[in-house]
Amino acid sequence: MFILGNFFKAIAIVLRVFIYYEIFSIAIYALMSWFPSPYYSPIRSFFYASSEIVLRPLRKFIPPIGMIDITPMIAILLLVFIDNFVVQSLFDLAVRLR
Repeated sequence: MFILGNFFKAIAIVLRVFIYYEIFSIAIYALMSWFPSPYYSPIRSFFYASSEIVLRPLRKFIPPIGMIDITPMIAILLLVFIDNFVVQSLFDLAVRLR
């Protein structure tokens, strides 16, 4: 059963890395949105594209409040919840299967 335990541990690690990357990307995107850029920036478009993976589906359900978009904050909270619930459950399952 140790092979299955190692498999679940590997899945948990990959998910955790993806979640941390998305949290970082969303935070940088939200900070960069406060400063207007008059020209094309490849860094800005990179963080926009990588954060839209999570933000686009949430924007269908969460409308902006006036001029304020609270979707990045809700996305980060949702990612933290997934990390603490799903990923930690996978780690615990991997430990029990070893």
